[in-house]
Amino acid sequence: MDIDKNEKIFTELYTNIKQQAEKSLKSLVENAHDIENFLQTDIFSQNENTNLNLIISPVQNYLRNFIEIVEYLTVWLELEIPSYSDSHDFSTVVQNEILDEIASMKTNCIAYMGQIVDYREQRALANKELFKRPQLDDNYHLIANLDYQLRRNLKIMLIEIKSYILRICNILTKNKDLIHRRQSSHYQHYF
Repeated sequence: MDIDKNEKIFTELYTNIKQQAEKSLKSLVENAHDIENFLQTDIFSQNENTNLNLIISPVQNYLRNFIEIVEYLTVWLELEIPSYSDSHDFSTVVQNEILDEIASMKTNCIAYMGQIVDYREQRALANKELFKRPQLDDNYHLIANLDYQLRRNLKIMLIEIKSYILRICNILTKNKDLIHRRQSSHYQHYF
């Protein structure tokens, strides 16, 4: 009796995850388009007077959205991988490679989030030194260099996120037949 109940709950969870993954795929393409539009704005001009928070906030939002979408896709793909005993070795290998590629992208995005936090910590320390010793030009140059480096890195982060999105869409499109098998769903064999 408990097995039937667990199977029903698992099937419901699986269906919800699959639906969320499908929605995520649609929003991935929209995010890539939004990123492209954001990159085309004048906000990335070399003008140092541009408030970096106007750039940091959207980049962090794109990173968070990408990480969340990747989580849904990862769970869905893991549930779609058949067992090796189902004699779909090639399909399993391809799906595992897709998961590895997506995990690598997610790891990079988490590292980008860390870079933004590190920038804020370094800038806070530099500002603290500036207020202690305003006569030293080194502190002004350090802050200007930190800002310049972050502005450049934020643009590169956005380009890479867009690239990741396009690569995920490409990988999933090319391997659609291997991911969506025609046999009965293997997830029913969990119970």
